[in-house]
Amino acid sequence: MKYIIGAYATAPSLYHNDKAVETDFYVKLKRDIPEIRGFEVPYWGKGIHQFGSEYLLDIIEPHWDNVLSCIPGTMGELGKNPKFGLASNDKEGRLAAVSMQKRVNEILHTMNDKYSRKSVIAVQMVSAPSFPVEGVSSSIDSFKQSLDEILSWDWGGARLVIEHCDASIPNQSFDKGFFRLEDEIDMLSSLQCEHKPGVTINWARSAIEGRNPEKPIEHLKLASQHNMLSGLMFSGVSDNDERYGQWNDTHMPFARSFDVECFEEKSLLTLDNITKTLNSINVGMLDYLGIKLLSMPIDESTVERRVGLNRDAITILNKILAN
Repeated sequence: MKYIIGAYATAPSLYHNDKAVETDFYVKLKRDIPEIRGFEVPYWGKGIHQFGSEYLLDIIEPHWDNVLSCIPGTMGELGKNPKFGLASNDKEGRLAAVSMQKRVNEILHTMNDKYSRKSVIAVQMVSAPSFPVEGVSSSIDSFKQSLDEILSWDWGGARLVIEHCDASIPNQSFDKGFFRLEDEIDMLSSLQCEHKPGVTINWARSAIEGRNPEKPIEHLKLASQHNMLSGLMFSGVSDNDERYGQWNDTHMPFARSFDVECFEEKSLLTLDNITKTLNSINVGMLDYLGIKLLSMPIDESTVERRVGLNRDAITILNKILAN
C-alpha cells in the first residue's frame, strides 16, 4: 500500500524559518517511509512553500502521485475576509476564491510540466465561508456557480473533490463550520459535466462535527453510497488533551498501537477506531489514502519525532490493512 502524506503539517517550517532543518526533515521522511505515494501539497495562497514553490517541487519525487489542498490558502483568506469562499453569497468574496482556484490550477500545470507527467491525482476544495458568522452568508447555488466555472478548466486529469470539514451544528462550537456533507453531495449530484467530482473525508474533521469517532464512518458510508468517495485522510483529534485541545482540528497523531515509539496517548485514532473505519469501506476503491499529522509542541519537536510520528502512523496502517 502506498500513502499520501500531508507532510507540511509536521514540517518544521510550520514554526521555524530554517531551510537546513526543513531539508533534513524531508530527507529523513523520504528515507524512513518507502510507502510514500506522494504529498498532500498545500496551497498557501501564493505558493506551496514558504521558501518558494520551487523548494518543495525539488523535494517531491517525479514519479509520485500528489494531492493539492486548498485548505491552507482558504483559511488564510478567511482570516482576512470572512466572506471569502467558493460558496459565498458575497460576489467579491466568491470571485476571490475562484481566482485562488485559478492559481491552484496554474500550480498543478507547473507540477505536471516539471515532472513531464500527470503528477496530481486530486485537488481538494472546501465549501467556505463559515456560518453562522455575523454578516456572512453562503449557499449551494453560489457554490455550484463557482464549480461550474472551475470544472470547465483543464485540470490535467486530476479529480476535483470537496474535502468535507466540520459543519456548523446548532448549539455546538465549530472549527471550520462549512456545509453539511449531505448538502455537498447533493450539490455535486446536480453538476452537469464530463468530470466526476468527488468527496474526501478527513477523519478528525468528521469526528469533530459529530463529537464522536463514529461520525467519520457515517460520512464514509454516505459518500460511498452515492459513489462519490474519493479519498480518506487520517488526522486525529482528542476529546480532552492539554496540547491538542478538545475537539480541535489540530491534526493529532495516532494513539499507541502495536509497538510503535511515536504516538499521542489521548488521541481517538486508536487501533479499534482505525480498524472500524477501514472496515467500513472498500479501501481498494479509494483514489487515495493518507495521513496528515502535527507534532506538538510545535516549537520544540525534534526532526526525529516529526518523522517518527509519520513513520509509525504508516506502520500502524500497514499492520491493520495486512490483517
